[in-house]
Amino acid sequence: MAVKDTTRWYAVRTVPGSQRMAKALEGMPAHRKDESVIERQLRNQGIDVYMPSFKIEVKHHRTNEIIERRLPLLVGYAFVHLPNLEFEKVRGVEGVMCMLAPSRNSGPIRFPETTIAKLMLAEFDACERHLHDQRVRTETAKFMKAEGLRGQLKKILPKGRARTVSMREWADRFIDNLNDGARPKVLGIIKELDSLYADEAVAEIAKVA
Repeated sequence: MAVKDTTRWYAVRTVPGSQRMAKALEGMPAHRKDESVIERQLRNQGIDVYMPSFKIEVKHHRTNEIIERRLPLLVGYAFVHLPNLEFEKVRGVEGVMCMLAPSRNSGPIRFPETTIAKLMLAEFDACERHLHDQRVRTETAKFMKAEGLRGQLKKILPKGRARTVSMREWADRFIDNLNDGARPKVLGIIKELDSLYADEAVAEIAKVA
């Protein structure tokens, strides 16, 4: 026997600009950190809302800082779950233009749970790919930075390092024998190398503890 769909999802048309990200507020729960204005307005009224979205990374034109942005997948629309059919309550929320309906004289269109579930699953998969790509870029940048620092050490330290000895270990062996000009440079490079992997070391210790 097929399970009856008892969920009541409906679409709302949003006011232009209401899908932009809301200002971060202190003490806001983690799951509401990146919410849009329309999501915040609806949730503040106790209304369950789902706005399909995706994330992109853009580079700031002045600082070159990488900024992550969350954008709506369906521009101008969001979904609300209304088990008690509180249509008028939704219409009264700031940022809601209207409920999506096939005509002026008909009621709002109800969307099946399967449709919403597919959207949520697609968004989850996209989010996982985004996080994976983010991790790969971070690790690649860290590796390239470390290789550059090791290259600097190679130019300063004595020749003869065995393949089984890391450049970091090699620096420790000769640091006390370097002249006053080279020693501060090597110490600075060592500090940068250590800082690249300090966070990972702390994370591993936390796992064991």
